[in-house]
Amino acid sequence: MGLDRSDLLERIRTAGVVGAGGAGFPTHRKLDAQVEHVIANGAECEPLLYKDREVMLQESVRLMEGLRLMQEITGATTVTICVKEKNADVMDVLRPLMEPLGFRSLVYPNVYPAGDEYVLVHAVTGRLIPPGGLPLHVGCVVDNVETIINVAKAVEGIPVHEKWVTVTGEVAEPKTFKVPLGTSFRECIEMAGGLTCEDPAILTGGVMMGGLSFDLEAPVTKTIGGLIVLPSDHYLVQRKGAPKETYTRVGHGQCDQCSMCTELCPRYLMGYPIEPHKVMRNLLMTGEDKQRTSLWAEFCCECNICSLIACPEQLDPKNICVDAKALLRETKTSRTEQELEVLTRGIHPARHGREVPISRLYRQLGLNPYDRPAKFAEASAQPASVRIPLRQHIGTPASSSVELGQQVKAGELIGTVAVKDLGCPVHAGIAGTVSKINGSEIIISA
Repeated sequence: MGLDRSDLLERIRTAGVVGAGGAGFPTHRKLDAQVEHVIANGAECEPLLYKDREVMLQESVRLMEGLRLMQEITGATTVTICVKEKNADVMDVLRPLMEPLGFRSLVYPNVYPAGDEYVLVHAVTGRLIPPGGLPLHVGCVVDNVETIINVAKAVEGIPVHEKWVTVTGEVAEPKTFKVPLGTSFRECIEMAGGLTCEDPAILTGGVMMGGLSFDLEAPVTKTIGGLIVLPSDHYLVQRKGAPKETYTRVGHGQCDQCSMCTELCPRYLMGYPIEPHKVMRNLLMTGEDKQRTSLWAEFCCECNICSLIACPEQLDPKNICVDAKALLRETKTSRTEQELEVLTRGIHPARHGREVPISRLYRQLGLNPYDRPAKFAEASAQPASVRIPLRQHIGTPASSSVELGQQVKAGELIGTVAVKDLGCPVHAGIAGTVSKINGSEIIISA
């Protein structure tokens, strides 16, 4: 094709490629670096989801091309595709395509959170990312497999206007499919056979780190990989829906400093200075003392093991850590390099023995009834309208580049971000008429 490095990065930018695994970081910025390792994250960290598995199976050729392009852009000498044991059979399909390209594979145990980039970088390279750092700091780029496929499509001239998503839980037929961006949760659920409970709640993106929504008209975005439908009275819904006033009040009176939240914390076990049980103490403090104890939350990855698995009293150390990190940002407080050097210990000798098996997670969180395959199905989505949020990525939101009443095609540019800003353009999920524009979204009617 004769494209140089800057041309490739520009195609990736204008196609609106962002992290499809949930983070939403603009991919052209991530790839604008020289590294040793490119790591494809197909670990599917979150329980119940099949999106990454089906993406790898259905788009295996584009996955290889996306990795080849990323290797060309970054100058990486090693490319590794990572999956968990539950998807080891996917490697049987990929291996004949990988071997001629010299790509490697890594199969990680069925534990949570195996898809954490800190975990994958260490598993592939033996290197530890510095506290609060990025894979780039140890010569690595990590991207979700769907993101990598979108890189290949971007170079073909196809922008991101569709999304792979698993729909499971309280639905008649769990499925994974590709839908236009902006498709409503309701339509996705209908394509999975419809609801099987009367009062649904939706976990967006995953049962552990995903958000909670009760809005069936909310749109699928570039970062949503799954919709897990649960009854509103399910344990997980009750826990995730608890207001700050509740979890702080209960934590203030009930935490007995047993330290189980710390002993199972994946980042603590990798040697980082994060100790949730010490953060819980800040509920009893004010002023500088509160800031000092909040520093033990600085490197929390918000995986939710402390709150949903470890705590024997069902307290919420994760949200206390999230609030503590907000306080640190507000007060511009952080540890010095000297403190970090002293407090960063290296891998805990019991780390692998304390990783949480997915089977335990299913049992403890009441998810066994929903452990059903969600295989790929050709989507039948023909939404009458789609809602395209202008912020589907980290950084500056897109600005509308269309007018009310304008006719657009599927994949046509509808929102732009200045090249100098951190952000990505957005594109129409379907062909139709721009029927509404406001500060946060564009609605297109078919």
